[in-house]
Amino acid sequence: MASIRERIDASGKKSYHVQIRLKGFPPQTQTFDSKSIAKQWAQRVETELREGRYMPHAVAQRHTVKEMLETYRDRVLTPLKPKRIRDQGQQLQWWIDRIGRYSLADITPAIIGKYRDELLATTFGKIKPKKLAPATAVRYLAVLSHAFNVAVKEWEWLPESPMAKVKKPKVANGRVRYLTTDELGRLRTATALSENRYLAAVLEVAIATGMRYSEIMNLRWRDVLLDERGQCSLAVLEETKNGERRGVPLTGSGQSALDALRQAHMKTNDGRVNSGLLLFPSSTKKDKPVELRKSWETALKRAKIENFRFHDLRHTTASYLAMEGATGPEIAEVLGHKDLQMVKRYAHLSKAHITGVLSRMNQSRLGDPSDAPPSSATGRPAHHDKPDSGSD
Repeated sequence: MASIRERIDASGKKSYHVQIRLKGFPPQTQTFDSKSIAKQWAQRVETELREGRYMPHAVAQRHTVKEMLETYRDRVLTPLKPKRIRDQGQQLQWWIDRIGRYSLADITPAIIGKYRDELLATTFGKIKPKKLAPATAVRYLAVLSHAFNVAVKEWEWLPESPMAKVKKPKVANGRVRYLTTDELGRLRTATALSENRYLAAVLEVAIATGMRYSEIMNLRWRDVLLDERGQCSLAVLEETKNGERRGVPLTGSGQSALDALRQAHMKTNDGRVNSGLLLFPSSTKKDKPVELRKSWETALKRAKIENFRFHDLRHTTASYLAMEGATGPEIAEVLGHKDLQMVKRYAHLSKAHITGVLSRMNQSRLGDPSDAPPSSATGRPAHHDKPDSGSD
């Protein structure tokens, strides 16, 4: 229970000392100039203590945002997500430079919102300056939000995250650029003529599976499983963007490309497969994948394909799946997405499939109009039989 005591100092000024004692909790005390505010604080703290949500203000006051972000980088980001340290490390440093001096007790949604707006106003590029894309700003906010969540839930440095009240920039639907049938044919021809002996195979694996560039280039032969005929049948991805292990079936052109690559590998290794080697190794850097950027750009120029990135091969796979009638969950499973939000961008490509589904429903449930009895002169269907008088 809370007790409030009125105190008067030597100058005659009144203050109100609040003490809360609840069994199982250390005493909580605070002094206020206003009795009404003292009562409000006592009610709030008692409720939070009973519900296990109370965090003393002094704890949040002892830690700065800089300390929180640096601790997050060292404890969470570096050991658990080392591949993201370059990008997210830069994002964390940006926030440290802007709000690192604030204590966790003093940081507010308004302060974060101010620097969110600064982030959105940031321009880059000297010749043609462009503002930072909203999607990039969202990523900056995401890493900050996760750091606050860890500080709240695991470290108990503050009672709640201020990010809950910070509005995120609106992001337009993601880019969907995919290869037409003609473009795919031209690109296949161009990669086949490339001086890089791996480029054509990488293209076929990418287009047949929808795997990310890093997932393809970091594949090792131990990650490729064979079927009963000795052909490549499954790529096991140990490290993916969302951190989950994933198996990707190998079929069609992707399977053929890896089968040929495996045969060539065995010829140079006395008929055996070195399971620890990369599928697409560099000839100059030990245990590193081959560099494809220059040869990829050359192939695009030869194929006369503009406004196309390697990552758009992943969009191409997803678009082809949608046009073949694959459902959202099916596309998400192929691409390795945790939710359906990312695959909604391909929904407009599956209209033919939706039409087919509606047509089948109309035929089976509503009846085909061509099967209806001929209409009479009144425009109503002619009925030659008596109405059904049954009770069904």
